[in-house]
Amino acid sequence: MKRLHLFAFVSSASMILTGALVACSSDDTVVTDDAGSDVNTSPDTSRVDGSDTDVDAGVADTGTDVHVDAGLKVETYDEQVANTLCDSLTRCCYANGNVPDGGAVDAGGPDGGGFFDRASCLSIYIALGFESSNVGLAQTTKNVVVNQAKGAECIEKLKTLACDLDGVTLKGIRSACFAALEGQLKVGDTCTATIECGKGSFCSGTTVDGGFVGTCAPLRTQGQNCSLQNTGSEDEQEGPDTNVGETACSHRGGGDTGLRCSSWDPGTGLYNDDRATWTCQPQVADGEFCNTTVSCATGVCEPGVYVCKPVLAYFNESACFAHLDK
Repeated sequence: MKRLHLFAFVSSASMILTGALVACSSDDTVVTDDAGSDVNTSPDTSRVDGSDTDVDAGVADTGTDVHVDAGLKVETYDEQVANTLCDSLTRCCYANGNVPDGGAVDAGGPDGGGFFDRASCLSIYIALGFESSNVGLAQTTKNVVVNQAKGAECIEKLKTLACDLDGVTLKGIRSACFAALEGQLKVGDTCTATIECGKGSFCSGTTVDGGFVGTCAPLRTQGQNCSLQNTGSEDEQEGPDTNVGETACSHRGGGDTGLRCSSWDPGTGLYNDDRATWTCQPQVADGEFCNTTVSCATGVCEPGVYVCKPVLAYFNESACFAHLDK
């Protein structure tokens, strides 16, 4: 068994400090055990320039020139979500939701303040979205559309994101943000990423000549195996591997089925070497061990403690300092 690493579905900002993105290996190559889901979260920084961004009607402007006009577009939706999340981060961390790139902030605490690196913040949230709701979009926008109502709801909820977030509210935001992106492929269709597959399915397949080839397959049920990827690396890669497994237990790993990929020993907090034991199991109650927020039935998984709690500061102290230049 390997040491537990927290990678996804807690606060996305917290994951920055682990030094990894969700299910992202050093070369973005997926190696599967029995079925696979290609999840690429390499940040697309080509659009991180602080320029104007269009947002669907009903979502008000923020201090980053995010405009309301022609509707949400799949090509730019991830940047719109990222801008809103970075505004909420600065609001919760620095008491100012309109901090520009390079703006001076007072983060408090022993490390004091610094200058906000907005590009760094955007690069993370473009790749992840809220609780990894955008994972895969940087890889492909093919066969994916934005549900305008859910997309606007997601962005509006992120604008008013509570700094101390309870589990029920988190699940409501997560539900809207995952529903905002709709895969257009049906079970049996050829896919290259899970984000292309419709609700209730995931992209199951393998790597062929360095490229991923898969088929949209029904989500796995309680007790079925969720070990879909084996990068063959130690420690840090166990986290990404189990995060890919989450996509087999619930829609894109969003927890909508009430199942999570049980890949660890709750008594020791270690990942199990025997991947046959990685199975879809019910989410757990507050006070119980977790390795991701999607593990919690009603609460939020506390980083570093790995226990489901009813309410937590969504952007913890480490996340608040992660995007500061001294």
